[in-house]
Amino acid sequence: MNGRRIHWPNALTFLRVALIPPVVVLTLVDTEVSSWIAFFAFGTAALTDGLDGYVARRMQLVSSTGQLLDPLADKMLVTAAIVALVVVDRLPAWAAAVIIGREIVVTALRLVAERRGQGFPASLAGKAKTGAQLVAILLYILPLGSVWDPLKNSVLGLAIALTVISGLDYLIRAPKLLGPKVPGRTGPSA
Repeated sequence: MNGRRIHWPNALTFLRVALIPPVVVLTLVDTEVSSWIAFFAFGTAALTDGLDGYVARRMQLVSSTGQLLDPLADKMLVTAAIVALVVVDRLPAWAAAVIIGREIVVTALRLVAERRGQGFPASLAGKAKTGAQLVAILLYILPLGSVWDPLKNSVLGLAIALTVISGLDYLIRAPKLLGPKVPGRTGPSA
């Protein structure tokens, strides 16, 4: 390699993004075998979510690019997986609408904050929301019999509740975080 070091946290984020197409295609194929493979692909992608942040802090490689790309990769993974699950009629469309709607609003707030030179850090509720969504999606990808429906529905209910709570938290914090523009800061690349 030309003397450049690999930025492992961002590499893990890009791996998460690279796993999105296989997860979607395998979910849409909708066979027992493809569902199990989609489960493992999604599980691998979900593991990179926590791992990239840990590696960034551990190796002191926290970057503004990583702080922007990591939540964006999470949202892309979750959105793509739940849309595929709705298409194959495994996940209720209303649940997908709540999750996707919240993700659009929060992503827009993050982008505006970043353009204004403000950080928009993830809240504890936001992190819990992501965890609950990932577990719910894993359960809905699996070709489980109806005996598992109470568990799947309970985890989805928790994910929806945390989605709404964390979304409201971001909206409440937004005016403060979107305050006056920080001098000398013009956007994400600054």
